[in-house]
Amino acid sequence: MRRWRWIAVIALSLVLAGAPPAHADRRVALVVGNSAYRYTPALDNPRNDAADMAAALGRHAFEVIRGIDLDKAAFDRRVGEFVVALKGADAGVFFYAGHGLQVAGRNYLVPIDAKAEEAALLDLEMVRVDTVHAIMERQTETNVLFLDACRDNPLARNLARSMGTRSAEVGRGLAEIRAGVGTLISFSTQPATWRSTAPAATRPTRPPWWSA
Repeated sequence: MRRWRWIAVIALSLVLAGAPPAHADRRVALVVGNSAYRYTPALDNPRNDAADMAAALGRHAFEVIRGIDLDKAAFDRRVGEFVVALKGADAGVFFYAGHGLQVAGRNYLVPIDAKAEEAALLDLEMVRVDTVHAIMERQTETNVLFLDACRDNPLARNLARSMGTRSAEVGRGLAEIRAGVGTLISFSTQPATWRSTAPAATRPTRPPWWSA
C-alpha cells in the first residue's frame, strides 16, 4: 500500500489548528496538474501526480476540485470554484504540479497556454501564488499548499532573455513564501532551486516529500 508524507503533514496541520481529521466538518482541496504545455516540452508526471493526490484526498473526506492541463481561463475558473467551496470550510488544501517561476520575488504558476514572452503580461498569462494563498487564509483557519513547481523551466529562460538588463529578476525555482498562522507551505525542492525535467530514467519520478 502506497503511503505519502503529505498525508501526515495534512493531519498534523489539522491537529495543530484544533480540527483533527476525524472530526473536521468540511475539508476542501484544489488539485491541479499541468503536463501538456503548448509552448514548451510536455512534462511527464504532473497529470499523474494530481490524479493520485485527488484520489487520496477524496479517500480522506476532502471535497476535491480537480484541474488537469488547464489553460489560463480554465485555471481561473477552478480557482473561482475553490474560493466558493472554501466558504465555511474547516481546512483547505491546494496542490499544484507543473511549471512555475518567480519574477522579482513573486511566484507564478504556469497554465498550459502561457508563452512568457513579456514580463508586463505575467499577471494576465499566469496565476499568482500569493493570490491563491491570500484567499485561502481569508477563507479558512487551516491551510496546506503543496507546490511541485520548482522545475527547470524553459519559459523562465525565454522570459529572462526578453527582459534584457532586468533578467536577474527571474529567479531559480520559486521564492520563499511566508505562511500565516495555521498555514503550511511545502515545496518540492528548497526555495530558489529547481528540479530537473530530464528524461524519467535519469531523475526521481516523485518530489522529495512524496514517498512510497
